[in-house]
Amino acid sequence: MLFNRQMMKSILFILVLAFSFHSHARPTFAKKGIVVSCSDLASKAGVDILKAGGNVVDGTVATALALSVTRPYYASLGGGGFLLLRINGKVEALDYRERAPLKSTREMFLNQPKNAATVGGLAVATPGNVQGLYELHKKYGKLPWSRLFTAAMDLATKGFPVTEEFARIINDNIKDFSPSGKKYFTRNGKPLEVGETFKQPQLARALNILAKKGASGFYTGEVAKDIVATVKATGGILTREDLAQYQVRWMEPLHAKVFDSDIYSMPPPSSGGALLLEELKLTEQVKLPAIKAYSLIEYHLLAEIMSRAFFDRQFIADPAFSKTDVKTLFSDEHVAKVAKTIRQDKAVEIHEGTNTTHYVVADGEGNTVTATTTVNTEFGSGVFTDKFGINLNNEMDDFTTRPGEANAFGLTQSEINTVAPMKTPLSSMTPTIVEKNGKLFMALGAPGGPRIINAVFQTVYHALHTKLNLEEIVQQPRVHHQYSPNKIMHDRTLSPDIVEGLQKRGHTTYEGNVARVYAVRVGEDGLLESTFDSRGEGGISAY
Repeated sequence: MLFNRQMMKSILFILVLAFSFHSHARPTFAKKGIVVSCSDLASKAGVDILKAGGNVVDGTVATALALSVTRPYYASLGGGGFLLLRINGKVEALDYRERAPLKSTREMFLNQPKNAATVGGLAVATPGNVQGLYELHKKYGKLPWSRLFTAAMDLATKGFPVTEEFARIINDNIKDFSPSGKKYFTRNGKPLEVGETFKQPQLARALNILAKKGASGFYTGEVAKDIVATVKATGGILTREDLAQYQVRWMEPLHAKVFDSDIYSMPPPSSGGALLLEELKLTEQVKLPAIKAYSLIEYHLLAEIMSRAFFDRQFIADPAFSKTDVKTLFSDEHVAKVAKTIRQDKAVEIHEGTNTTHYVVADGEGNTVTATTTVNTEFGSGVFTDKFGINLNNEMDDFTTRPGEANAFGLTQSEINTVAPMKTPLSSMTPTIVEKNGKLFMALGAPGGPRIINAVFQTVYHALHTKLNLEEIVQQPRVHHQYSPNKIMHDRTLSPDIVEGLQKRGHTTYEGNVARVYAVRVGEDGLLESTFDSRGEGGISAY
């Protein structure tokens, strides 16, 4: 029998699908508490704290600290993040994102090598992770701060097996590591390999200091001295003053009522919340629920919605430096106007007038923390402090460092996001909480740069409009459109027929990985349901 080209593509698609999803994360259910993250060891650390009488905040801190040991390329102490907290029925947002050093200038990268915003000391912004966790615990924690360090310190001291992902990411990035990084992440001159036990006694010493002294143990004293000296030696401008004066921001989350559900997400300096709410409200305007889920027309309309929301990203920046009212971007008037530019039959171009991780901690009382933490790209700047081995972020690349040029995630950003002292770079992190009838329905987020927003969007939309379980929703193929470049990224498991159909509608397509979702949903029976994305490693712990 002769096979035509389309038949061969379909057969290949089936084989790829079978290969890609053989190791699905199986849905996990719990009654009292659950933690989902990119590390089974970190998830266990969080649940152990819940079992010991801690609340979701205590579980969050324990999970985050364990992630800083087991997944430093995503969640180092030298990074920052955003989180949403729902406790006793109230939703709050916390910004503990990195900030530009005091000596920063608008033009600081123009006469530097092109990779200066991603590799080396100049790429390092003031870390916020430790201060964020400390202030979160100070306000809402239950167990003693020092009690939350036990698992992380054990993992750093006794070590843990290097996973395939860990080994691969080390191998892919070690060429850009500082001398300390190469020392800590090699054995006999070779990068760590799968199965090796990785011990970090130097990081354990830093954790011990933080357990005893709180956030001041990171932002002053010998840890701060180690950070500043290392950054200076690698060409950076971070100072002791930058660390000493860092403060978090408690904020009101963005909120909108969509499809009779209350959606809460992160306000600026994240662009995620505003774009997510605009996208969800656009689905109402174009009557997307009337379209069959995961059909060609739905994928086409999702991409058109995404591109228009990302067009509006140019108007968002750190609220301390910008007067834009982002609520106008998901106002009924604006959304109705944007919806008129979308057609079902073809793509309509509009014109102007790796890395991160996520985790969710939830209990059976409707309390939850959904947190996204990052060092920006994998292993951030590649700079590791000499004494304690703390990996430092390269968050300066999230600014508009070279106007008109794309950053590491392919985003060409606007003038209002240029570098300034104490300014927070624009982010795509989108920790999100969904309520139905005043009760927690869902908490989720994702890593993946700008793809975060669209992964969260598609997951929330399908959770509200299909009868699929959470695993089925999270594992489905997704698409991503960020306006510029004017192309659709799609998971390799998307049907060839749908890809061809998108192309016939005028879209340019290419394969990619549309972020990894970590989510918890509350069922009608009150049980907590969770899954992690098979696009990457993960672990769930529950009781």
